[in-house]
Amino acid sequence: MAGVRASLATVDVEALSDHERVALVAELERLKGAAAACQARATDALRVSREAVTPQDVARSVGSEVALARHESPSTGDRFVGLSRALVREMPCLMAALTDGAVSERAAVEVVRETATLTREHRAEVDRRLADALPRLSPRMAGRAAARVAAELDAASVVRRMEAAVRSRRVTVRPAPDGMAYLTVLGPLREVVGAHAALLRRARSVVGGQCEDEAPEGRAVGAVSADVALRLMAGLAPGQVQPVEVQLVMTDRALLGTGDPDRSVDEPARVPGHGSVPAPVARAWIEGAGPASVWLRRLYTSPDGRDLVAMDSRRRPFAGGLRRVLVLRDDVCTTPFCGSAIVHADHAHPARDGGPTSVWNGNGKCARCNLVKEGPGWRVTVARGSPHGTVTRTPTGHTYRSLAPPLLGWGSEPHQPPAPTRRDDSVLERHVDWCFATAA
Repeated sequence: MAGVRASLATVDVEALSDHERVALVAELERLKGAAAACQARATDALRVSREAVTPQDVARSVGSEVALARHESPSTGDRFVGLSRALVREMPCLMAALTDGAVSERAAVEVVRETATLTREHRAEVDRRLADALPRLSPRMAGRAAARVAAELDAASVVRRMEAAVRSRRVTVRPAPDGMAYLTVLGPLREVVGAHAALLRRARSVVGGQCEDEAPEGRAVGAVSADVALRLMAGLAPGQVQPVEVQLVMTDRALLGTGDPDRSVDEPARVPGHGSVPAPVARAWIEGAGPASVWLRRLYTSPDGRDLVAMDSRRRPFAGGLRRVLVLRDDVCTTPFCGSAIVHADHAHPARDGGPTSVWNGNGKCARCNLVKEGPGWRVTVARGSPHGTVTRTPTGHTYRSLAPPLLGWGSEPHQPPAPTRRDDSVLERHVDWCFATAA
């Protein structure tokens, strides 16, 4: 497989005609489907093998291990494990189409998701009915077709699924481009549509100048709707400042124009867990908040400014300075490719085995990854102090390396030529290099 992958780089696309280039794109798309089918077979075989050894840990452990191999989050790895089981064990027609490249992995995901509550027999019937149609359908259309047949075969299971979905209602936030973020409310269709209609009525009234307590100020209906929704959810009056701490990290040079003259006053700031913010935008946020609602905390870095080594411990409204250091340093869960928000301040070397509660031995984890690492065969070790690095070893012996980002985020470091090897490296430095070399 590695040889096949490497051979793709040798394809001379410049020597092809336009017809051949389009044909190449189509064939590569079929190859992706066939590769997904092969991954599914391997994943299901891994699941079966592990169930025979440690059945109590297989659900989380295999999903996390597959996620690391596929460079994706643990929850996405869980879904692929479920997809693999359905394809290999319950839906032979869909599996055959995926193996042939006639359908994509996205289409397979949609079909399997829409039939998740069906019995094995009903799922096989959906598989049989849609076998001829799926190659002609987009992923979304394939999901709708599967949902239609599922509702016909077992309406009761579809109703139960909808009832379960209501119990899973929630509010989530995720980063968006250009310093924005998505605040998503997942709720029952009727209530969500009603809330949206109420927001639009209010926004149209504001834009039309019919609200005495709020002026449009050049905003369109969409902008007013967003402002009203955020203000109401935060319990604020019009014009009131948001009192929640967001931990905006920026250099003194970018904030105040003081400090190291070699650094740029336009060096971007960072909101942990959400990414970089241009310096002018960050300064505008602070100026708009007003002096009464801004707290400044000094962060002490390594000499090159890359890594956080300490911070002010005094902060009136909150406690837990060590936890804040881990959140600021690690940004998101330290499991490679996870990217989830930090929930647990975790000991890399377990406290029950004598691991110290320190910045060096600590790392930020999401709840899922913190639980998984306690399972049989999993091990996380600290291999470097600054920049803070950990090595994750899975039950099958694969190792994955994680490195804390620079304090201001990835991309904030200027390119540096590799330093020549020094003859007087300390024993500790040589040991650290050896740890990373053996982990790789």
